[in-house]
Amino acid sequence: MEMKKGTSIIELVVVIGLISLLALAMSAIMLTTIVSSNRVRRLTQIKQSGDIALNQVQTLIRNSRQVESCDADSDVLTTINPDGGTTDIMVEDDGTASRIASNSGIYMTPNSLEVASFNITCEPDETNPVLFKISFDMTHTISSGNERENPSLHFETTVGIRNE
Repeated sequence: MEMKKGTSIIELVVVIGLISLLALAMSAIMLTTIVSSNRVRRLTQIKQSGDIALNQVQTLIRNSRQVESCDADSDVLTTINPDGGTTDIMVEDDGTASRIASNSGIYMTPNSLEVASFNITCEPDETNPVLFKISFDMTHTISSGNERENPSLHFETTVGIRNE
């Protein structure tokens, strides 16, 4: 009797099944890598933008001559600049996102990021403040649909006037 050379249908099915399992594992790894990469990119952008906004607010407060008003209820801080002009620091909705802004028309945060829970606390009180605690949360305005890709960061600082 003569033996036929080649592969049987069972061997082919087993090989195709193993290749399918490997392809499934590889696609899961790639998907996890892409999600992690997007999250890290968004976190980096939020962190950089939040740090820049905090730095700008700190500089405005530190270099001001005095604080004209500190309204913790509406979260608006009005400072008198070294040149005698006034600057309001607040959150403003520009139609795209809530952003940290000053009355000079300058936004301190990009419109691709949303500022939430903006809070100004004046210590020891609002009539004679010495220290100002500023805190806010920041997240992306465009949701990717995946909660793991939409991080939110909290920023907080305490600052006093240098020129009193």
